[in-house]
Amino acid sequence: MSSREVAMLQEMLTESARRIATRATLDDIDTVLQRLIEVAVAQIPGAEYGGVTMIEDGALTTRAPSDPRIIDIDALQAELGEGPCVTALHANSSAVVQVDDFAGEAGRWPRFAPAAVEAGMTSLLSLAMSPRDAVQGAVNLYSTRRAAFGTIDRALGEAFATQVGVAVFGARAVASLRRAIDTRDVIGQAKGVLMERFDIAADQAFDLLVHSSQETNIKLFDIATMLTTDGRRLGPDNGAAV
Repeated sequence: MSSREVAMLQEMLTESARRIATRATLDDIDTVLQRLIEVAVAQIPGAEYGGVTMIEDGALTTRAPSDPRIIDIDALQAELGEGPCVTALHANSSAVVQVDDFAGEAGRWPRFAPAAVEAGMTSLLSLAMSPRDAVQGAVNLYSTRRAAFGTIDRALGEAFATQVGVAVFGARAVASLRRAIDTRDVIGQAKGVLMERFDIAADQAFDLLVHSSQETNIKLFDIATMLTTDGRRLGPDNGAAV
C-alpha cells in the first residue's frame, strides 16, 4: 500500500469516526463507542476484534467489546492489574503498546500474557485515548495472527483513538451542560413557586432556597426539585416547610 493510499485510508477512517463522534451524548455513549469500534475493526487491516477500556471511578471498565471474549480478556487485565491496556493507561497521552506475540510477553505480563494466548489472542495494539485530561482510556485492537499490526495499522489506530477520546470528552461535556441547564431551570421554577405563594421578589425567593438548603443540609437542587414536583408542600401558613 502506497503512502498516498495510507493517507486516504486514514482520512476515511478519521472522517467516519468524526461523524459518529459528533453525535455522541452520554445517554448513548455505549452505542457510539460500539459503532466506532466496528469502524476500526472493519477499516484497520490487522484488527479482528476491538474494545475500549476506561478508568471510571478508579476502576478499569470495558466498553464496546466487538466479541464476548474481549469482555473476559479486558476484565482480566482489570482483575490482575497488568496487561497492555494497563501499561498504555499509565504511560502518557500518546502511548501505544504493541504486542506481536503474547507467547513471548510473559516477562512483561506474567499472568495476563498466558491468559491471552489461552483465549486465542496473539497480537495487539493498545492506544491511549486523547484528550487524556478528559478521560483515561485506551482503544484495544486484537488479532489471532502473529505480528498482525504494522506501520499502517498503528497510524490508523492512533487517529482512531483520538476520535474515540473526542467522542467520550464531547459526551461528558454535553452531559455536564445538560445538568447545568436542568439545575438552572429547576431552581428557576422553584423561585417562581415561592414568588407566587409568598408574593416576594426573585432575590428573596433565592435567598430562601439557599437558607433552607443550609439549615436542612439538603442540596439546593434537591430542595428546588421537591418544590417543583410537589407544590403542596408550601402554603401561606407553612413557609418553614421549604
